[in-house]
Amino acid sequence: PSPFTVDENGWWVAEPKMFRFPQGIVIGERYDNCTYGEAVLAVGLLDENSGQGNCPSGDGSVAFGAANTASGKHSTVTGGSINHASGQDSSVSGGAYNAASGT
Repeated sequence: PSPFTVDENGWWVAEPKMFRFPQGIVIGERYDNCTYGEAVLAVGLLDENSGQGNCPSGDGSVAFGAANTASGKHSTVTGGSINHASGQDSSVSGGAYNAASGT
């Protein structure tokens, strides 16, 4: 049996259960030039001009926004565009062309 049902408005609704995704989740468009890490989350669409997308390639990393990369283990980019968090446990919270390379 599926843990999802369709409500009266046509939305898929999950049962009130925990879900485990060992590899990761991509919400939006998949970026083919990304080697996704394990236990990652990517949210966003491909950039209309460059075709680039978000790439959480570090294990346990998160990339939101547009054309952002989170390559460090446990690194995060939570918004903006063309940002890069490459250091372990590093984070960029937004803006454009920012980098976090330390630990």
